[in-house]
Amino acid sequence: MTVRHNDKSMRVDVSILVDDLRFNLGDWINVIGYHERDGGQTWIVRGVMVWPVPPGFDLVHYENAVKARTETIF
Repeated sequence: MTVRHNDKSMRVDVSILVDDLRFNLGDWINVIGYHERDGGQTWIVRGVMVWPVPPGFDLVHYENAVKARTETIF
């Protein structure tokens, strides 16, 4: 599957998870995994855990928190 946010996207391999993951197009999901090269220059995430975002998730608040955290680290 491919996850997208704004103008960024990443391929996520969930083949090590159960065979019946079901999400609808446009659903927000959380993914925990590790990234690696997929045979060449393409990076993918090997998903080890995937679950839906709970109702009421505040994307703007989340993005602002990540931005603030990133700015203090770098």
